[in-house]
Amino acid sequence: MKHLEGDDDGDIHEKMVKLSKRLEHEKKRLEDLSGDLLRKERESNDELQQARKELIMVLEEELNGQTTIIGIKRMGELDEKPFYNACKRKYGKDDYQTKAAELVSSWQEELKKPSWHPFKVVQDNGEDKEVLDNDDAKLKYLWIEYGDGVCNAVKTALMEINEYNPSGRYVVSELWNFSKRQKATMKEVLKYLFRQMATTTKRRRG
Repeated sequence: MKHLEGDDDGDIHEKMVKLSKRLEHEKKRLEDLSGDLLRKERESNDELQQARKELIMVLEEELNGQTTIIGIKRMGELDEKPFYNACKRKYGKDDYQTKAAELVSSWQEELKKPSWHPFKVVQDNGEDKEVLDNDDAKLKYLWIEYGDGVCNAVKTALMEINEYNPSGRYVVSELWNFSKRQKATMKEVLKYLFRQMATTTKRRRG
């Protein structure tokens, strides 16, 4: 019996060794596969980003500042309309345009300064999240002097810069769905472009 038990122990040990080798081989295979998938994903993302950049260049040239359903939004660029409305109320109809233009230019420069970062970190579902600090002195000044419209325009530009270009702090062009007020997907952009091409072709034939 002892002899048989020893044989059983040997068989079990041999099986465990084989299983261990098999698992090690499988682990290596999965690691290699995972590495290949990550590499392909990075390459795919790089190609996608390059395609987006090329579409941005094409649309910027074709649209030339026109507003369409799918187009280019300059992230971090101030919406000028609230500034003109606020200056018209504050200074009257005579000189408000000059004042508004100066104000827009001044605050666009302010947005570029790395020293001004009116954000704070809060906890959101157990994770750190960066949000605007509404107690910031400059934002408070804007709100008091020019009202919600101007203050909100600056806040929007700040959030866009913080998301798209926090280190460089300059305006970045992005493909945008103006009807949905959000970043446009490649599918949306291509669908829009194909539709525009079809419309242009029909007009030429007509």
